[in-house]
Amino acid sequence: MNPVPFLWLAAVVGFLLLEASTFSMTSVWFAVGAAAALLTCLFTDSFRAQALVFIVVSILCLLAFRPLAAKLRQKITPTNGDRNLGREATVLTTVTADLPGRVRLDGVDWNARCATPGDILTPGQRCRVTELHSTLLIVEPVLTESRRA
Repeated sequence: MNPVPFLWLAAVVGFLLLEASTFSMTSVWFAVGAAAALLTCLFTDSFRAQALVFIVVSILCLLAFRPLAAKLRQKITPTNGDRNLGREATVLTTVTADLPGRVRLDGVDWNARCATPGDILTPGQRCRVTELHSTLLIVEPVLTESRRA
């Protein structure tokens, strides 16, 4: 009995175990290459042909799929600015949807624009942060009890 198929099977299992322990999306492509070499055992007893299939398939998979897998694995990392969503700030200079102004939130001055066209926020007025675009806060007016009625 030829032991080579067991070698390729052990390689498949070994690469998959390595991938499971690292999550690097590198070893899995060598497991695919080893599986292709294992299938090659059905057609030829030539270890050179099997090794060539292993190398070619592994490299092709690594070059073709690793960048795609890396893009799919990218996570959106929340920034410190995200913690400001929903919080209230004080208007320092007039803010509209077309003309950015300045607001102060936790002692830090920010550029801001109104979320809704037509809204005008005047200095001293309170506003609520609805969105964050880089260093620009998108805000809406905070309605006080007297303004709601």
